[in-house]
Amino acid sequence: MTRRPRPDDGSASAAPDDAEPADTAPDVPAPDDAIVDDRPRHTPLWALLSGWLLGLEAWLRSHGGRGLRRGIRVFWAAVAAAGAFLLVGPVINPPMTLDDITSSASSATDDWIAREFAADYRIDRDDDGRLRAEVEERIDARFPDGVEATGIDRVLATEYQGHALDPSAISATLDGEPVEVAIRRDATQLTVTIDGGEPLSGDHEFEVRYRLQDLAYPTVDDATGDEVDLLEWDVFGPSWPQAFSGLDVTISIPDELDDRLIREPRGSLAWTLVGGGEWLEPEPDGPAGRVTYRMTNDQNIPPHAQAWFTMSFEAGTFAMPPVSPLFVVQSFGPLLPLALLVVALLFALAARAVAWADARGRPWFVARHDPPNVTPGIAAHVLGAPRAVELGEALDAIPQRSPRGGIDPAPRVRAARAARRTGRFGDLPRALTRYWFGADRRRIVADGLRRVPNGFVRDAFLAAPPALVFVQWGLVRQLSHQATLAVVWWPVAFVVASTVIAAIIMWIAWSSRPLTRRGALLKQHLRGIEAFAERTQLLDRGPSSDLALPYAVLGAEPGSAGRRVAAMLDAEIGDTTSRRGWRTPGYLTWPRLLVIGASLLLLPAMIAMIVLVPHPYERGIRSAAYDQELPGTLYTTVESAEIVGELTRSADGRAVVAVTERYEVAFDDSSGRVPQFAQQWRDRVEGQPLDLHLDAVRIDGDEVPFVTEQVRDTLLVHTMLREVLAGSHDVVVEYTLRSAAVGATGDEGGYGRGPTVDRVRWAALMEGWDLASSWRDLDTMEFAPTRVEFRVADDLYDLATESGWLTRDTDAADEVRDWPETVVPFGDVDEAVADPAQHGVEETTDDSGGELVAAVEFEDTEYGTPLALSVDDLGVRLDFPAGTFTGPDTEARRAWQAIAALPFAATLGLEVLAILVAGAGILAGLRRAPIAFRPGVFRDLLVWFAPAALLTAIVGFVWLTGDMVADHPVLPALGLPLVVALAAVVASLVLTRRKRAPV
Repeated sequence: MTRRPRPDDGSASAAPDDAEPADTAPDVPAPDDAIVDDRPRHTPLWALLSGWLLGLEAWLRSHGGRGLRRGIRVFWAAVAAAGAFLLVGPVINPPMTLDDITSSASSATDDWIAREFAADYRIDRDDDGRLRAEVEERIDARFPDGVEATGIDRVLATEYQGHALDPSAISATLDGEPVEVAIRRDATQLTVTIDGGEPLSGDHEFEVRYRLQDLAYPTVDDATGDEVDLLEWDVFGPSWPQAFSGLDVTISIPDELDDRLIREPRGSLAWTLVGGGEWLEPEPDGPAGRVTYRMTNDQNIPPHAQAWFTMSFEAGTFAMPPVSPLFVVQSFGPLLPLALLVVALLFALAARAVAWADARGRPWFVARHDPPNVTPGIAAHVLGAPRAVELGEALDAIPQRSPRGGIDPAPRVRAARAARRTGRFGDLPRALTRYWFGADRRRIVADGLRRVPNGFVRDAFLAAPPALVFVQWGLVRQLSHQATLAVVWWPVAFVVASTVIAAIIMWIAWSSRPLTRRGALLKQHLRGIEAFAERTQLLDRGPSSDLALPYAVLGAEPGSAGRRVAAMLDAEIGDTTSRRGWRTPGYLTWPRLLVIGASLLLLPAMIAMIVLVPHPYERGIRSAAYDQELPGTLYTTVESAEIVGELTRSADGRAVVAVTERYEVAFDDSSGRVPQFAQQWRDRVEGQPLDLHLDAVRIDGDEVPFVTEQVRDTLLVHTMLREVLAGSHDVVVEYTLRSAAVGATGDEGGYGRGPTVDRVRWAALMEGWDLASSWRDLDTMEFAPTRVEFRVADDLYDLATESGWLTRDTDAADEVRDWPETVVPFGDVDEAVADPAQHGVEETTDDSGGELVAAVEFEDTEYGTPLALSVDDLGVRLDFPAGTFTGPDTEARRAWQAIAALPFAATLGLEVLAILVAGAGILAGLRRAPIAFRPGVFRDLLVWFAPAALLTAIVGFVWLTGDMVADHPVLPALGLPLVVALAAVVASLVLTRRKRAPV
C-alpha cells in the first residue's frame, strides 16, 4: 500500500493550482490558533543598496532589451580581455634594461652631444617654510654634420616623492639670445623644447632657467635612524639620453640651512653599475650669507647617466606640502579593481538579502499535520535544510502497513541508520554534495517553487568579477616591473583578496534561488508541520509511518532529529540492529578526519618549523658584522685588535667576564653611506643566556651612539655615527657577560660524552674575523694583527678541570663532520701549532701574582688565522665542576637539544612513516585485499597521509641538506630512506588504484 498519491513525475508542478487546500488561499483570514510569521527587517544599508540595484534594473530594462544586455556582456568581456593583455602581454613602459643603456652608446652621436653640462641650484625657503629651488642649466652641445636637429629637448620631473614640483618661470637662451620654448606636459614630467628654427651644426650653448618646489621629503636616515628632511636630486632629471664629457654642478644654500645639515652633502655620478662620489666641502669664495658646494667631473660619460647630490637636513627644516593628487592616484589607483570588487560584494550581499529575497507568503501560518504534495527532497530545498534530506527520504520510504500485517523492520532499519548519520560532521560532505548537485535543485526551479534571478544586475555580478580580477592580476604583473610608489603595495595579498572576493560574488549570484509566492506558501506549510511535530513530540513518539514525519525532521535541528528518530525507530523495531553498519563508505569517521586533517597539516607544520627552528647543520652562525651587509660597514677595516677579558665570580655566585676591546679602525669615506663600525658576540650558548651587557662604545675617547640587535644566538652592535669619519681611529668597546657559565657535557671520551660541567666559554672573536679585514689586501687576504688576553684569579683557576684556548681535534673525526671542539691548555700553543713563527703566532702565560694572565698574538700572515686555533670562535674555554657557579640552566639546555634534534627527527620520522604505510599498501595491493580499495582509514593513509608525508619529508630534506658538503654523513642518513619512501609511495598508489579492486 502506498503512503500517499504522487504526481506522475514526482514534482509539485504536476498538481493543479486548485489542488491546494482552501485555507492556503492568500485572502483567508487568520484563524485563532495562527502563528505570526514576521518577516525579518533588513538593515538600512542593505535596503538602500538593494533599492539602488532595483532602480538600476528598472532603468536598464526601460532603455533596452537584448541588445543592451549583450552590449553590457561585451563590455565586461572587453575589460577581461584588457586585463588578460596586461597579464600575458608585453610590459607597458618597461624600465630600461642594462642592454638598453649600453646599446644606446652606439647612437649617442645621432642627434647631439653634450660637451658640458653645468647646473646651478639656489636653494631657499619661501615665506611658508617650503623649499624653493632656482635652477640655471648651461648645456654646451655639439651637433655633428648631417644632423637635421634644430634644437634640444630638456625633460623635467613634475612629481617626486609624492610632491608636485610645479616647474615654473621657464625660460631659455640659445647662444646668449632669448628663444621661445615649447612646453609639453604629461602625467609626471614636462618636456621643454628649445628650437632655433633651423638645423644646427657645430657647437652651441643652451641655457635653461626654471623654478622647482618641494624637492625635499621626510625620511629616516639610515646612519642614525632619526627622521630627516632629505634632498636627494638627480640633476639630469627623468631622461638624459645624451653622452657628455664634462659636469659642473653647484648648490648654494643660505647659512641658516647650512647650519641644519646633519653632515656634509654628497655628490655622486653613476652609469649602469659603475659609479662613484665624494663628500662635498664648502667653496672658499662663496657669496656672503650663503654656502656653496660643487661637484665636478671631466670624464667622458655614456648616455643615460645619473648625477645627483644628497643633502640631509634636520627634521622640520622645511614645511612639507600635502601629498599630490597624482601620487594618490598612482599609489592607490592600481587597487581600483579590488575596491570595485569590495563594493560589488556589498551590493551582492544586499541583493541576496533584499532584491533576491524570498517572496512573501501569508503573514501567518498554522500548525498542521497533512503532508504537502511534494517529495522530502523538494521540501528540503524549500526549507534550505541539506543535512536531513537522506533521513526524510528514508522515512518517506517506510510503508504505512506491511502486506502481511505487522511491522516490516527492513525499511525502519535503513531509516534508523540514516538517522544515526544525520547531523554528524562526518556525513556533512556527502549531504552537501547531494543537496547542491542533485536533481532536486534543478527540479525545484522547474516546478516554480524557486526562481533564478534574471536581469542586468545578475549578469553584472557574474561577468564583472572575473573581468576585474583579470585587470587586478594584470596591474600587479605590470607594476612588478616598476618602482614601488607606496608601502601599501602587497602584490600577493591583492591577487589573493581579489580572487577570493570575486569568487564569493559569483557564488552569491549563481547560487541565489529565492522562493516564489508558491514556494513561500509551501514553506509555511512545512513550518506548520514543524510546529505540529513540536507540540505532539512526533519525532519522539512516532509512529515512523506517520505521513508528516519525513517533513518534520527537515525543520528540526539535524543532530537532535537524528538521535530522536533513531531512538524511536529502535523502540519500534525492538532491537539494536541499526546500531551496526550505519556508516556508509563515504562517511568520514573521526579517525578518517584525523588522518586527512593531519595529512593536510604536515606541510604547513614543516614550513613553520623551517621558519621558527634554527638550522641544525649550518656551517656556523652567519656573522652580520663580518658579512659587510650593515649600512656603512662595507669599507670599514680593522687594522689591529687588542682584546682583554677577565673572569671573576660575582657576589651571587655567577661567572662574570668583563671585556675591553681596542681596535685600530680605518674608516673609508669613499662610500655613499656614513662609515660605521660593527662587532658581534655570542650571548647564548646551547639555549642558555650569557646576559651580555654592552657598557660603552668610544671612538677616539668619545662615546658614540650605537644600537644592538639580536641575531639568533648573537648580539650585534653597530654605531650610528652622524658625522663622516675618514682615516684611522681608535675604537674601544666594553661589555660584560654577567652570567658566563652554562651547563655543558665534558669531553671525557670525546664528542662531549663526559659528566655535566659548568662551562665558561668566551669567544673574543667570532668565526669570519679573518674576513673582516680582507678588504685591505685581496691578494694576500691579510689578517689584522690581533692580541687576545685572558685573566682569571688563581683561586678560581685552580677549580677548573680543563682550560685553554679553543681549538679543534682534527684527528678525532673524519673530515666531513664538524670537528669536535677541544682546548689547547694555556702555555701549550707551541705544541698545537707545528711552526708558530711561520703562522705568526706567539703565546705568553704568566701565573705569578695570584692571577693567570694568558695571551696569544697573531701577526700579519697570508694564511689568516692558524688552523689549530681557527674554530667557530677564537677565545678560551674553562670547565668547572657542576655547581661551581649559579646561572647554568639545565632545563633550557635540554629544550635546546630537543629543538636542535627536531628537524632531523621529524624528517626521518616522516620518511619512515611513509615507508611503513606505503609498504602496507603494497602488500595489500598485491593480495588485492578489499581494505586497500574500500574507503576507510587504511585507504586514507595510502591516498592522503603517505604522499603528504613524502612531500613534507622532501621539503625538510632539501632544507636540511642545502648547505651540507657532499659527503656529510647526515646526507645518506636522510637521503636513502627518502628514495625508498618515494618508490614505495608510488608503488602503493599504483597497486591500490580503483581499477585493480576485486570484483
